[in-house]
Amino acid sequence: MVNGRFPFQIGPNRAGTALGIVRLGGHREGEETGWQCALREAFEEATLQITAVKPPATYWYETASSDTPSVFTEEWPEDEIKPILVGRHLNRNHMTPIYLAVSRDTPVPANETKGLLLLSPSEISRVITKGMTLKQYVQAGGKAIIHEELPMNGRLEPFPHLKLLHWVLKQHPDLVK
Repeated sequence: MVNGRFPFQIGPNRAGTALGIVRLGGHREGEETGWQCALREAFEEATLQITAVKPPATYWYETASSDTPSVFTEEWPEDEIKPILVGRHLNRNHMTPIYLAVSRDTPVPANETKGLLLLSPSEISRVITKGMTLKQYVQAGGKAIIHEELPMNGRLEPFPHLKLLHWVLKQHPDLVK
């Protein structure tokens, strides 16, 4: 979170039919823990130095199997920093941790990032439930930092992590103060 808003990357989806809204993150390098990967990726993609926030709970989800995560009851094996979400892709054998963090930095899209949206909880809800274009999002007061030319009339497509964050915020509205 940056000033009560959640930074997400934006760019054309694979089919080129919409602008995907995806989390900051990526793949681990070497022997990185999940948190070390999150630190590196947040900086590489948005020049954000982040500080972990202890989650109110850790939730488990399996991609494509359920829209509703369940409480993760196992002990998290890495670090002392627990993720807010742990996902497992049905076609893979690895888990993906998602962390809750804050930053006081001003987000700046890095070279590989086409743009960033800084989404408030109400904007997340609107994008997911009503749908909108990038132009409509900006005209409604949404914050966007665009690094490369993006089609303003492109439909915003929320990827799974944004939908999961929306679900978490419904469970814990006090996460954003």
